[in-house]
Amino acid sequence: MSLVVFHRTSIAHARSIMQTGFEDRQWDLGVLEKDGEAVPLTGIWLSGRPLEESDGVEGDAQLEITLDATDEEIAPFELEGLLWDARFWVAPSEFLNKRSQVRILAVDPKTSWFDDVWADGEPES
Repeated sequence: MSLVVFHRTSIAHARSIMQTGFEDRQWDLGVLEKDGEAVPLTGIWLSGRPLEESDGVEGDAQLEITLDATDEEIAPFELEGLLWDARFWVAPSEFLNKRSQVRILAVDPKTSWFDDVWADGEPES
């Protein structure tokens, strides 16, 4: 069984992922321990739907990841309640790199050099 999940990032980081795979990063997502201390999470964040900047996630590239895993296999990495309308995980890069196929789903054309060359469908002089 496969799951489709998403990751928003910079164009440069998306290219790096496509070439060499995911690398763990540390995230401060506001998850707190019982004593109120913040818990930094290490891995790659994934969402059940494409996230936008309006969701509080920066990046000009949207990755679609087809993950060869079951709900039970990815369940230990899920952070419940972080998004009200989607599932959210922070999974180790080793887990993802062994089980995923990644494609760039979308890139914001306004941040690409291509947008400078073509404005309103016409090449700039």
